[in-house]
Amino acid sequence: MIDPVDLAADLVRIPSPSTDADGMQAIQQHVSALLSEHVPGARISTGGEERPWTLISLGPSGPAPLFACHTDTVPVGEPSSWSRDPHSGEMDSTHLHGRGAVDMKGGLAAVTAALTRAAAQGTGGHLLLTADEEIGSLGAQRTGEAIADLDLTGIIVPEATALDVRCAHRGASWLRLIARGRAAHGSAPARGVNAVLRLSKALGPALAAAPLRHDTALGEETVSIGTFEGGDATNIVPATAFATVDQRTVADSAPLLEHWRQVDGIDEVETILDLAALRTDPQAPFVRSLPAPLDPTPVTYFTDGSVLQGFCPDIPIVVWGPGDATQMHSVDERVELAQLTTATDLFTQVLLSRR
Repeated sequence: MIDPVDLAADLVRIPSPSTDADGMQAIQQHVSALLSEHVPGARISTGGEERPWTLISLGPSGPAPLFACHTDTVPVGEPSSWSRDPHSGEMDSTHLHGRGAVDMKGGLAAVTAALTRAAAQGTGGHLLLTADEEIGSLGAQRTGEAIADLDLTGIIVPEATALDVRCAHRGASWLRLIARGRAAHGSAPARGVNAVLRLSKALGPALAAAPLRHDTALGEETVSIGTFEGGDATNIVPATAFATVDQRTVADSAPLLEHWRQVDGIDEVETILDLAALRTDPQAPFVRSLPAPLDPTPVTYFTDGSVLQGFCPDIPIVVWGPGDATQMHSVDERVELAQLTTATDLFTQVLLSRR
């Protein structure tokens, strides 16, 4: 049988940051090879090219759950800021350390081990591996046809929830704001129009006036300026300036988009990403059948569940996996070894319940 702790360490040792198709492909191939080795009847399909995906189905046909795992990670950042090599897969007595240990190679390892255990007892399920989730669930958007004909009882996204079942998260609307000016020599700024000044002056009041909404289940909408750039050289009045905005939404993003389009000092607004909020009825039979506590609060991050609910609108989707969410994207990321083994046991129970 596959040891989830050892597998998680092996996966951490394979760098797979977003946009690195080779790295994400290596993760997917490693998991596919393991499952094929332990379950000779594994059915595997692939696609996606620069954003690869892999679908693995085990066991007899019929209703079964789908586990959806992304194979990319956020970048390491400055390696010297880590107390350990971020790709060493180093373990101590309580934790596995490294980039992706929590988000979400630990969850993927637990699912993989659970699938082999369930297959050994004559049952199974489905595993969908996606790419570039961290930059907007871009890989999941290419998997609709791959999962269209699956007979699914539910979808589990094993992101970090400390093994509590969660049923919701806000959507995400990312925008690029563009301000235009007129270039001039830096020694004579009055001859130009400074786009950096126009945009920077507009942002504060526009943030304060954003028509943010509240939802009883999802909470408050938020908005944050993520990046700001402009100009070509110190001695040139900048003709263009750009900012990006991260909005976490509870409803249709159209009113927020219109708000930014009406701001004086912003000349153009481009949509980078628009993901819907995830909502699953916590009383759905699939949710109630899961062998773990239900936490009614939404997770703060988005997941591939936003995309998958569009492909499978009648299928309950939950976020449920090992690890502390505060470790996601952090320096010295780590996951508890005990949670990896417990997650494997719980996921195996879910898969065996279809017998």
